[in-house]
Formats: sequence, C-alpha cells, structure tokens
Amino acid sequence: MRLPAINQRVTIYIPQGSWKGRYSTYMEALDEATVRVAHPMFGSALVPLMPGDQVVVEYLESGGRIGFEATVVQRTGDQIPGLILTRPKPEEVRRLQLRDFVRLDVSLPLEYVPCGARPSGEKGEVPLAPGRVIDLSGGGALILTDEDFQVGARLDLVLHLPKRLIPAEAEVVRRVTDVEGPIRLGVRFTAIDERDREYIVKYIFAEQRRRRKLGLV
Repeated sequence: MRLPAINQRVTIYIPQGSWKGRYSTYMEALDEATVRVAHPMFGSALVPLMPGDQVVVEYLESGGRIGFEATVVQRTGDQIPGLILTRPKPEEVRRLQLRDFVRLDVSLPLEYVPCGARPSGEKGEVPLAPGRVIDLSGGGALILTDEDFQVGARLDLVLHLPKRLIPAEAEVVRRVTDVEGPIRLGVRFTAIDERDREYIVKYIFAEQRRRRKLGLV
C-alpha cells in the first residue's frame, strides 16, 4: 500500500487526551525517514501536537481507508506551519479499523527482552524481564520497565491478558521522562498475530463495558 501523494488530503487522528479527535490537513513532503504534513488547525488555532505525541495518519486509497501510526518528530515554523512525523515501514501501512486504536488504562503483567536475544533455555540465554502494561490498544501500549531503551529500540514482548499470553514485537516510539518512578515507554506493535490483535480489541471493549456498569467511567 502506498503512502499518500504530495498535496493529498489526509486526516490526523489523535487517539487520546483532551484533543482526541480527527483533524484534516494535507501531505507536504516525504523523505527516507520522515513525512511532513501541514499543521492541522482547530478553527484559527494550531492543534497542540508536540514532539513525542502519537497520531494516526488516515487517507483514502482505492476506495478504502488506509493509515499508519506515527510519532511527531518536530514542529516547523515556516510560512505554513508543519509537522514532521516518522515515516512508516511498508508493512506498517494497512487498511484501518479505527477500533484498533481505542486505548484503555490497564494494569497487566508484561515480560520483555531486546529483539534478537536468545529465548530461555538456549545457550547464552537472556531471560525475560518483568514489566507492566499501563495503557493498551490494538496498535501499541505504554509500558513500565526497569531498563531504559532509546526511541527506535525493538523489543520482544509477552503481554499477560486474562486467559491469554500474547507475544508481539514492538518498537519504542516514545520515552516518558516527566514522571518519577519506573521508566515509561510508548511502544508500537510491529509484528503481532492479527488474531491476537483482535483479542486485545475485544478485551478493551469488554473491560470498558464492565467499568461502565460499575460506574467507574
């Protein structure tokens, strides 16, 4: 699936926070590592997106809605303000089901290890380290770890959902540095079985219904 063409209309979807919603804009430029869009507006004001924020870029292709997750890299202040976003790998551009990006605050066990480490039981093994998932969607998670990883690092994860262990490969797209306590990393799933992604989405919706019945949301 191709990326949007220069000047093609796109929508920036903000999946969480007080500015959650969709904002129309257009593609300005592409290079090997990034894409640039005109900074989306709300009325006469710029939508307050900052470096490190995660968004979904949506657009139409062959009659279907296509998109990819991206991280804001930089705001630009030219005559027309813009946003520079991470460019997705070809396999990360896919037909969108926006429910994949519904997020939920959770507290679930997690195990992780840097990608490429030998699995447990082999010579030179690197054991899985314990962590915690505190925010979850079908596209990624916010996790707590004892180790720090830089943006771009790749991790093998095992998510402990009720009644199911879900393995996934993920890329660190954000480091949360403005809070005390364990290290917080925003990760994007780069390799996950679509049946497992579907299980995550169903879990999120079921948990939302349960919390609403209890008056917790």
